[in-house]
Amino acid sequence: EEKLDALAKLRSDDGYMAEWHRDGATFRFLENHCPICAAARVCQRICRDELEVFRAALGRDVRVERTEHIIAGARRCA
Repeated sequence: EEKLDALAKLRSDDGYMAEWHRDGATFRFLENHCPICAAARVCQRICRDELEVFRAALGRDVRVERTEHIIAGARRCA
């Protein structure tokens, strides 16, 4: 939870309006805004690399998967 707090603060400071909440045994990390959306539409590698950064920051024993994606038409990334 401390790592998610820190990650949400860092991402929010960068304009992502990030938050997280617990859903049973699952933690959901949400980014309600994407300040680099135009660049990510052109180069989706940016989004894949972000997932790798999240995995490294949260620990390799944590499964990180995207369930919502602004680029795919969702209202946020989750």
